[in-house]
Amino acid sequence: MDLLTAHPRRHPDTSFRQIGDEGGLVVLPGRAEVKVLNPVGIAVFSLLDGTRDVDALAATIAGEFEIDLAQAREDVIAFLTELQREGMLADAAA
Repeated sequence: MDLLTAHPRRHPDTSFRQIGDEGGLVVLPGRAEVKVLNPVGIAVFSLLDGTRDVDALAATIAGEFEIDLAQAREDVIAFLTELQREGMLADAAA
């Protein structure tokens, strides 16, 4: 999946839960794994419903966390790359 042009979605087998202001957990049932995400990570993960591209995700995160848009975009791309590598994103064809 080309993350720069895609509208990424969470893998359908994942579930997540925000825990206060401290971040949250993502459960990967097929692999019996739990990933701990910081507040920015869980915010991005919660937005991955296939309706937003990288620029929309970055704009939302920049506004919510009051950070520079360019930095937010760079961070979102790095995070999505990690999620893709970990199998936590749905395939583009799915």
